Amino acid sequence: MPQAAHLFNALIRRGIDDRALYQRALAQVREPGLRALLSENAQALDQLIDDLQAHVRARHKVPASHGTLMGALRGAMADATISRSDQGHRDTAWVRCLARCECALWDRFEFHAQRTPDNDTAQVLRRQLNRLHRIHLDMHCLAGTTHG
Repeated sequence: MPQAAHLFNALIRRGIDDRALYQRALAQVREPGLRALLSENAQALDQLIDDLQAHVRARHKVPASHGTLMGALRGAMADATISRSDQGHRDTAWVRCLARCECALWDRFEFHAQRTPDNDTAQVLRRQLNRLHRIHLDMHCLAGTTHG
């Protein structure tokens, strides 16, 4: 489990970074339906993070409880850039930003789920991929992009 705990903690940190970005977006988006969807996606990330943390704890390891410095910088840069954009384009800019971040998270889970030799670890990752699938579809439909 040491390698799995390290992998899960890296994914937890990335999930925490993405959840923080959703929270930043929620503070700025104006359209009520979009706010509701972003709130649901942030809650799905909360569940993903909680599940991975519980899995690490169940193996008597310490789960990650905070994001990364790069995630904090990425969030601050997105916040600063998007908040300076024209008011009418902020919601769209946040959707595109969140779609890119979601894509990176999806790719990491998919990469590790396909390449991990530990069946238990791969099962946990595949279960979380199912949860991420809804977020993936939501964000890419909103952003007008296709991926995976």
